[in-house]
Amino acid sequence: HDIIADTLHPYFNFINKDHILTQIGIYYSMLSIGGILMYLFFASLSYYFFFVWKGHIFYPDTIPREKLRAQTWHEISIALNSLPFMAILMTPFPVLSYRGYSKVYTGLDTYGYTYLVLSVPLFLFVTDMFIYFIHRGLHHPLVYRRIHKPHHTYRWTTPYSSHAFAPLDGFSQGVPYYIFTFIFPFHNWLWLVMFLFVNFWTISIHDQVDFGFFNTFINSTDHHTIHHVDFKFNYGQYFTLWDRLGGSHRDAKQ
Repeated sequence: HDIIADTLHPYFNFINKDHILTQIGIYYSMLSIGGILMYLFFASLSYYFFFVWKGHIFYPDTIPREKLRAQTWHEISIALNSLPFMAILMTPFPVLSYRGYSKVYTGLDTYGYTYLVLSVPLFLFVTDMFIYFIHRGLHHPLVYRRIHKPHHTYRWTTPYSSHAFAPLDGFSQGVPYYIFTFIFPFHNWLWLVMFLFVNFWTISIHDQVDFGFFNTFINSTDHHTIHHVDFKFNYGQYFTLWDRLGGSHRDAKQ
């Protein structure tokens, strides 16, 4: 926020980084425009590598090539139409965080380096728990067709499926990453790194390419592909723990 505000101020001297409207404008732009650019860039990288350049190795037999173009453009359309509205719902959280209401901190040694390192698995564990229950709730018959159905338009996914959510759906599964920072201290630059990681991970579990690493406890691409094929299993984001405890786990070997 400050970098953008300080960069723009010499050209637009009415910009005051301490004013809430400036903060809303900057964070909304970051989430909407930045979110769209990041989605298109990383999803296109994955798509080109696995479906085009190395398609002779990785292209999934589940999607007929003649139908791929129509599917990907439809998925991109869903994402691009939804991301600006997701950003409206999400903007209050980074604004509140910037104004000091969260536990985001800036000094590397504020809580010690041990906590800094351990906060990463804590972040993944806690947000995975939140998302499991939210995601499972989104599959309830009263909610599914109204909110979550657009993401399940296609049983077999591509990298562009990753952000093809209805606005409320994308918000509900994205807001836990902000909620975490209001409960636990988290370094600001580390949060940015994890935000990029989360988006990259979301793309990777939709590309149908699984390298079989640690599939016992990692919610892999295979697990998530099973989720899209049979909606009753594998609601987790990173780990299989909550699916195992909740009776919704299906092994990736299937």
